[in-house]
Amino acid sequence: MALGAGILLAPTVHAADKWGPGYLIPDSSGTPDTSHIGAYGAPGKILPGVTELAYCADPELAGPDAAGQYGPVKDFSAWTSQASGKKASPEDVARAAYVLSKYGQTKDDLQAAAVDAVVYSYLETGTTYALPDGKRALERLNYPNVAPDAKKFATGFMNEAKMFAGPYKVNIKPAGGPLKPGAKTEVTLDVTSTTGHKVPGIKLDINVTGAASGSASATTNADGVATTTLTPGKDATATVKVTAKNLPSSTLRAITPSNAKAQRMLLAGGTANAEAQLQLKVDALKGGIKILKTSADTGKPLAGVEFQIKDGHGKTVATGKTDASGTWQVADLTPGTYTVHEVSAVEGYQLAPDQTTTVTDGKATEVAVKDIKIPTPEQPKPRPVKIPELPKTGA
Repeated sequence: MALGAGILLAPTVHAADKWGPGYLIPDSSGTPDTSHIGAYGAPGKILPGVTELAYCADPELAGPDAAGQYGPVKDFSAWTSQASGKKASPEDVARAAYVLSKYGQTKDDLQAAAVDAVVYSYLETGTTYALPDGKRALERLNYPNVAPDAKKFATGFMNEAKMFAGPYKVNIKPAGGPLKPGAKTEVTLDVTSTTGHKVPGIKLDINVTGAASGSASATTNADGVATTTLTPGKDATATVKVTAKNLPSSTLRAITPSNAKAQRMLLAGGTANAEAQLQLKVDALKGGIKILKTSADTGKPLAGVEFQIKDGHGKTVATGKTDASGTWQVADLTPGTYTVHEVSAVEGYQLAPDQTTTVTDGKATEVAVKDIKIPTPEQPKPRPVKIPELPKTGA
């Protein structure tokens, strides 16, 4: 990166201190100590009002001393190269922002040089300033005074950004089906990058309202996953809202010079937030009905008696027969009012009248049904038949 014409530099060590972490190197024409690979730090008069480290964004333009003055900090979701006139892809903009956000604010010369190399590689793709094999990119990293690991760091930052750059998505995944009142349910949380990788080390703020309530926090583990638990208190809907704050930025933060021949400056730092909200249905605990069928006169159980269970709308929800013990049981009924209807009785017994019963949470309601025998018709008593005596006739 050229510092601009007419710049007089002090000895190398002081020049590096003046411009910020990094290394003084020859410019693209080979003039020693006239370019800087790294960041501009504590810029003072050069970048007034800017507290973050700043990185040059336009190779071969004049340095920030030639800017005249810079405008306010602005966010950029798109970026066009001043050198080539080409637009960087949205993915490369987000990756450059990721590296600047996560690694740009540093006192380490090697790290600052690596970040600088990454910025050009993403925003000047296909030019001589872009890694992995741009001629000028390799020159800048291979001067004798530049730490040998600078290229390795730059490559590592780019590999990481490829996996973990945003924009980000928060995912909420409850275990199993609907929640049950009073039953603890585990919920899995993660934050995925634009490439679908789960991002580790992200703190999540969790707020639950509705059937379950409360707030908590969790941090994604090395696999990019966090967990929390919910314990709903009633039949309703629980709303889970998860917010991930202080994610690496997905947009560039830059200042633009009044002199178009000077470089734009990209700022280190910047963060992004992402959130998701999910409504989870809370099912009431199911109940049941247990029918006890007996003979009204003997009290003995009656087997093979067919019953129907009807809900509050008259819809048949279960059908079955009593067993040898005179019992038939129905489970998995939603709490509410039901009708027990006897469909067919044992031979010799009358059908019992319908009974209404209430099913409550998690309980089986017992319903006793007694059948009355069909009365035996009374046999008519024989009546004496008197045959009148016929008159006798003579021979």
